[in-house]
Amino acid sequence: MKKIFYLLCITVLLFQSCNSGDSNSTSTPVSSDQSNLVYRWNLNKWLLNNVNQTLSTCVKQEYIQFNSNGTFERKDYYLNGSSCLLQGFDSGTYSYSVATSKITLNFTDPANGAQIEKLNNVSITSTNLKYSLDENGDGIDEHNLEFLK
Repeated sequence: MKKIFYLLCITVLLFQSCNSGDSNSTSTPVSSDQSNLVYRWNLNKWLLNNVNQTLSTCVKQEYIQFNSNGTFERKDYYLNGSSCLLQGFDSGTYSYSVATSKITLNFTDPANGAQIEKLNNVSITSTNLKYSLDENGDGIDEHNLEFLK
């Protein structure tokens, strides 16, 4: 009976040590990616249906900012003649899943009400944020965007 008890204790200890090692290795990249995400990202490159879009200095003012408290802010600009004008402003909350490489934005659009937007194929480095976006909901990501710090 003592042998079974000792064998059971050793087995439990082995499983606990494996689990704690696994959770540590998983949590390090998650925290690293999340801390890299928190920043104001400026638009650098935009492909629409795999065609590179020429970005004016005005359009390059576009940004998305992720805050550590789970909120975000995004501004879009367009060139109207020689004037650079604000086209859109969104702010709300976000969640980021490293496992699915997705960021979910929740915000209220003045014209369309509550919105949920999914940013797909998210890739983050210390200086670069890339994602794709399915704007029309057909399952195909028409937009591929790259932002720099």
